[in-house]
Amino acid sequence: MRLAGDTVPQPTRVRNTTDPGVCGETQTLQDWVISRDNRGIQNVIVALADVPAEKIPPRRRGRLTLDNSDCRFVPHVSALTVGDTIEATNSDPILHNTHLYGAMSANIALPVKGMTVRRIAGRAGMVIVKCDVHGWMQAFVRVDDHPFQAVTDAEGSFRIRDIPAGVYVVEFWHETLGWERRRVRLEPGQTQRLEIEYSVRTG
Repeated sequence: MRLAGDTVPQPTRVRNTTDPGVCGETQTLQDWVISRDNRGIQNVIVALADVPAEKIPPRRRGRLTLDNSDCRFVPHVSALTVGDTIEATNSDPILHNTHLYGAMSANIALPVKGMTVRRIAGRAGMVIVKCDVHGWMQAFVRVDDHPFQAVTDAEGSFRIRDIPAGVYVVEFWHETLGWERRRVRLEPGQTQRLEIEYSVRTG
């Protein structure tokens, strides 16, 4: 997953007057995380669309720890499967809340450092996470009814394992660059490499 062109966009910076002693006087939105080595794009969600039920394997339920840490949500972008747990926790010595919108709806107050609250991802869709106290804090979680999903790393790479043979639409989503889709055919035992290049959209 690479960004076309020559420039490297910088994350949006915002000034802060809420809890500056803990959060600092400026924060970034983490909307651009681009590798200077290979222009790889971090935090792109990659997932198969419309996987037939008979191709979804049984699996153990997973858990995502969504930490309010240094006045940011960590991780910034995640992918889960229906039935997995989101564990909201607070590592800061100030009040945060983890407000879930979209496929999950909850407003979890975390007034005490070390406090943890859990919620189950009950249906597929996109979840937007906000902190109502600190307006720059946001995160994104995609929930699917299958485990064939990933988030790109610091080099823009990803890997999705054990996909059954078949024809699929692969969806790519980035909070600033938007959606891309590719159709792929996988034969039994085949490993396929996808090279996706995003361009910055203007206008």
